[in-house]
Amino acid sequence: MQEFMSLTSVQGKLCASAPCSIFYVDSHHASWILHLPKLLHPLICIELMMALAPTITRVAFVESDFHIGSKCAFI
Repeated sequence: MQEFMSLTSVQGKLCASAPCSIFYVDSHHASWILHLPKLLHPLICIELMMALAPTITRVAFVESDFHIGSKCAFI
């Protein structure tokens, strides 16, 4: 329940400034969909990684897509 609350608060914070969705999966996995211009994806992905890192055991960042799609993956 604690992880769910922290993800909910992150969702509220991000959605206040940009349209996005965060979906809670379980205490070790989270995924989201961003509906933003591609230039803003790196900033949002970095914010998400920083905010969610304490609740996730391992965070993998897909560097090869950083400049073209800026995809973030939580494993």
